[in-house]
Amino acid sequence: MKFAPAASIAAALLLALSCGAAHAKDQIADPFDRADASFSRYPLNLPSTPQAIGRLTNGDVCDDDNGFSCEWQDDAGVVHIFSGDILAIKAVDVGAATPSLSALGIGTARTRNDVLTKVRAFLPEIKIDCLEPGQAGEGEGVASCGGSFENGGWIKLLFDANNRLKSARIDAFQMN
Repeated sequence: MKFAPAASIAAALLLALSCGAAHAKDQIADPFDRADASFSRYPLNLPSTPQAIGRLTNGDVCDDDNGFSCEWQDDAGVVHIFSGDILAIKAVDVGAATPSLSALGIGTARTRNDVLTKVRAFLPEIKIDCLEPGQAGEGEGVASCGGSFENGGWIKLLFDANNRLKSARIDAFQMN
């Protein structure tokens, strides 16, 4: 019986671990679908039953007819916004009680540089650009970074004045 040298074993282990990570990311080839699935299991651009997602967060009764979008939050804290019966937007606010985000592969990263590194690795096909506070139009001291998909959807990340992640969202289309 012949044993492999320690370096060969370490290389094989590293290859197995890295291929597993790459394989998990590559399971969904389309970047929009990959990003969508990273937020929640409810697919954007398709009819869905909001009540199946979770609880209504903006009032006791949902009344989209008056121009106010109803927001439904799942158990993971992701808010789902509909246009009629079509799921249009998914968003998650990041707070101290949010230890890890599956959205966009962010994980535990919270600083702007770390978050952008994670998102760019998760979506290498998408160009991510940023607007600094004052340009972003998101409020005092808030920077915005995002990118667009070929299907017309986009992602947006908001960062506070300390360059810490405030929120992440994905939009399937422009709601009016």
